[in-house]
Amino acid sequence: MLGAGPRGAVACRAPEVGVGDARRAPRARAERRRHTITNGVDCGLLKQVKELEQEQELLLQGLEMMARGRDWYQQQLQRVQEHQHRLGQSRAGADFGTAGGPRPLGRLLPKVQEVARCLGELLAAACACAQQTILMLKEQNRLLTQEVTDKSERITQLEQEKSALIKQLFEARALSQQEAGPLDSTFI
Repeated sequence: MLGAGPRGAVACRAPEVGVGDARRAPRARAERRRHTITNGVDCGLLKQVKELEQEQELLLQGLEMMARGRDWYQQQLQRVQEHQHRLGQSRAGADFGTAGGPRPLGRLLPKVQEVARCLGELLAAACACAQQTILMLKEQNRLLTQEVTDKSERITQLEQEKSALIKQLFEARALSQQEAGPLDSTFI
């Protein structure tokens, strides 16, 4: 059943009991029912799609903010470099004190430091997740390699046992033919 919420959200609910279900046998309580809406679309799948869309929107917003931030940082860097250049030129001509002059970022400096710290933490956390995934995959690879090695050794052992059994079979057959003589033609 389909219900529309704010901004096109889809609400999922189980069909009402007794409405058009007279010919169906009642389900056992232990049996889990898959919640679907019209045309068999799985509500769990819809929820995952919605979550992914929200994540994508958040990432796009972050990317836009990063682009705007990058432009702002570049403008501020250019302004600071121009200020440094002017200071260098003014010192060459006349040394009038600008030590007490306003700093380029002024009261924004703590915010800029906080943004840099937060970005550093975000990237470090992402890198740690990637490193953790790499370590997990390496461990899985090591375990699979060990399993393949163990199975190969077992195959080699079984092939050796097979060869030994075949050899014993032929020896027993030859011994049997020698004892029975040419009249016995039993196949083993």
